[in-house]
Formats: sequence, C-alpha cells, structure tokens
Amino acid sequence: MTLTRRAAIGAAIGSVVALPAIRPARAASNVLRVGIGTSLSRLDPLLTTIGDEYIYDNLVFNGLTRMAEDLTTQPDLAEKWEYGTDLKSWTFHLRQGVKYHDGSIMVAADVVAMFKRLMDPATTAPSRSNYDMITGVEAPDDHTVVFTLSYPYGGFADIMTDRQVKIVPRGKVDQLATKPIGTGPFKFVSYTPGDRLILAKHTEYFEPGMPKLEGVELRIIPEMSSKLAALQSGELDVVWDLPLEQVKTLAARNDLRVESVPSGSWDAAIMNNLIPPFNNPLVRAAFQLGVDKADVVELTLFGQGAPTISMIPPTHPFYAKTVKIAATDPAAAKKMLAQAGYPNGVSVPIIVPVGRPVRERLGVTLQQLAKPAGFDLQVQRVSYSSFDAEVSGKAPLYIDGYFARPTIDTSTFPFLHTTGSWNSRLWHYKNAKVDEALAAGRLAGDPAEQSKHYIAMQEALNADPAGYIAYSVNFACAYRKSVTGVKTHPMRWFDLRTTVVA
Repeated sequence: MTLTRRAAIGAAIGSVVALPAIRPARAASNVLRVGIGTSLSRLDPLLTTIGDEYIYDNLVFNGLTRMAEDLTTQPDLAEKWEYGTDLKSWTFHLRQGVKYHDGSIMVAADVVAMFKRLMDPATTAPSRSNYDMITGVEAPDDHTVVFTLSYPYGGFADIMTDRQVKIVPRGKVDQLATKPIGTGPFKFVSYTPGDRLILAKHTEYFEPGMPKLEGVELRIIPEMSSKLAALQSGELDVVWDLPLEQVKTLAARNDLRVESVPSGSWDAAIMNNLIPPFNNPLVRAAFQLGVDKADVVELTLFGQGAPTISMIPPTHPFYAKTVKIAATDPAAAKKMLAQAGYPNGVSVPIIVPVGRPVRERLGVTLQQLAKPAGFDLQVQRVSYSSFDAEVSGKAPLYIDGYFARPTIDTSTFPFLHTTGSWNSRLWHYKNAKVDEALAAGRLAGDPAEQSKHYIAMQEALNADPAGYIAYSVNFACAYRKSVTGVKTHPMRWFDLRTTVVA
C-alpha cells in the first residue's frame, strides 16, 4: 500500500486528537483507582454481561478454576480435578477452609447450588448454554463436587474459568443484587451507579499474603478523554480498555506504562451464506484473496492486532502456523469473481454499527481496500441496538465482532459449526470438514489431540471461508508507573492479588 493511499483511507476513517500534558497529582494510598466506562447493571455474577462487570466478578468472587494471563487453566477454589476415561464424569476437589467475606466457610454444597441455579431456565443466566452438557452435579462430601455430562467434553475444567460461574454462599443468593458476598481477594463495600464501586481487602483470603492492596475503586467515567486526563493528573492509577489509537502516544510518556496484548476478541465482515452473492463460496474466497489483512490491521487497529484465520488468535498454541494466508492478489480475485458469475464485480451494501468506532473503521477500510478486487461496497450505518432485529443473520454483508471466550471450543463451535447457536445468527455456514474437526476437538481430553483437530478446522476454513475474519484485536490498558504487580489480561479482567501502588 502506498503512503498516499494509506493517508486517504486514514482521512476517511477519522483522526486522533492528542491530549495535553497534565501535571501529576500526589499518589493516593495503597488503593488502586481504575477508570471504567459504564455503570454496572448487575452485581449478581451469574447475571453479568459486560466487560466492566467482569472486572468486578473476578475481584469479588472465585470460580473452581482460573485463567492466567497466558490463557492456561489453573486451580482456584478447586485445588485439583480429574475426569473419567469417557470424559463424561468430572470430579473437582475443593480447597478446605476457604472463607467468604462474612466469615462463613465455602463448601461443596455451595458449588452444587450455584450450578443448579445456572441450569434453571428461570434464572435466565446468559452463560447457561455453555454448560448445557451438565446433566447432574452432586457433593459426596464437603470438599468434593462431581459433575455428570450428557456427552464427552474435554474442555470442562477450562469453562470453569468463565466470568459468570463464580461460587457464592447458597443461603445468601437473594442479597447478591445489593450486598454481594464471595470468596475473592476483595469484598464489596458500596456501589453508587454513575460514580464508583468501592472494594476493600479480604483480610481472610485463602492465599497467604494476598491481596497486597488495601482496596480497589472502580470509577465510572464514560468519556475517555476525561479518564485519560485523570490518569495523567494522578487521579486514576489505571485506565481499562484503552482506545487502540492512544497506545503509541501514551506509551511515549515517562510516567505511564501501556500494555497492548493479543486477545481472542475478533471482528469480521459477516457474509450471509444463504444470500447472493455470498452464497457462492468463490465470492467469499475472492474477498479474502483481494483484501490484505495486514493493511486492515494497520488502518483499523493502528497496528494493535494481528491477522487471523479463525477466532483462534495467532498467539494461541492451537493456532495453525502451517496455514498461510494467501498473498493479496486483486487481479486474481477479479478472475475468481468472473468464474463465480460476476464478470463486472460485486456491488453490495456493507452495514456498520453506529457507536462502535473500531467496527465503523473496519467497514470503511474494507470499502476502500476491496475496490481493486472488484467489490463495490456502500457503507450503511445502523444503530447497534437495531442489529439483532434488522441486520444479524439477515443482511448479506455487515460488520460485527465478539469478545474472547474462555475456551477454544466456546470460541469456535457456536460460531462455525452447522448447528452452532451463533452461526445461525451470523453467516449460516456449512462445511463438513469444519463440523467434523470441531466435534472431535470438543471430545478430546488431551491438548495435543485437541490441537490436531483445531488445526484441521483452520485448514478447512481457510480453504472455504465463512466470511472475512479480519483480525484478533489487542486489548490495552494504561497504568501509572507507581502501579506494579499487575498484567493486562487478554480476557479483559484484572488479577490484582499481587498488585501494589507505590
């Protein structure tokens, strides 16, 4: 891409305004002040649905397992687990003596009660479908929980890391909405919508010497410019979910530390496989051949992301490194369109969601980059609140994307398998090789065996793309240099057990 072309596209998708330098204020005590953008709608972890709420979930509560920053599954409330040879029976052994914030002891009956509540349709838990393989859960004693599954599932310990499946005292579920109690490193103090959530150190936390902080404040500041000004002045210690266009600018400051890490979150041009022209696999393949994903990453994400084949990010051990994304060739893409019955190219609207600036940029970027390959895309803007009713699964071409899921199975099967719950709302994709690989991957218990199946899935998807999965998106946070002992988590939450504010 030439500089002239890059500049023209950059002008079309907007510019970044630099922030003025602000004199830092004196640092606060050992209480971490985190700037978030949205009020929390729910304090019951089982019902939370947005990233801001997931931060709270992982500070106040624990699950049976936890996911580390390197995306490995580690013990949490369960210190170990094993599964039957058929992968349909899983036994978790709980830590003993773990205390809730009110001083009561966590026992296996609490785990059983939580999962029965999750599986009850009346609870309307958003994550319920991820656990539909559970047919039974019981506690043979206070420190053992046994799950029975309807089908073999190799990633069962992994999905226990998810945001909402946190353990709470079975007798105090009714007060979760107003006075939540968990086992996490921080306990609930107060919440004022539109202002802040205040948490204090859990002095009887089960891991000795943790947490290091005396407390955490999640401060709700909708405007990013205000959050960044507060960070620079010293009124905030951390800004969560930093705009990617600000990463390089803020990283140059001596008083700040900026981390931009690869994640499993992704955006795509969703192509409806039931509607012309994208019901023709050659048209989908031509788009992939004609649009350079590296250019898309640079123009849409300011370089803060990576091209990918599927929802599996290039940093994951299951990523198919042997599968090469074909070199961009607009002339060959045009010939492919002609073979598909479109000798004069394809003209189609591309719908972008208003209020989602990264996805709006992606739509405009694709409009520009796809032209030489024979695609005339007309950008149409629709309110994101109307997407489900008017766009998803209906329009021929639109921009959408999704946050990272806790396992490769939950990241891929719902979106790409013929029977997948999200596939039916997106591209209506059908590919027998992809289906076979996804089904085999979820039945494998051994990581090496899982990797083989997911690589086969990516090979099949690369040969027959469902749409244009553009990239995996980096997730970025900014910290004052006085903050140590915390890393930016690709799942968009924080592990603050060892964090200190100097």
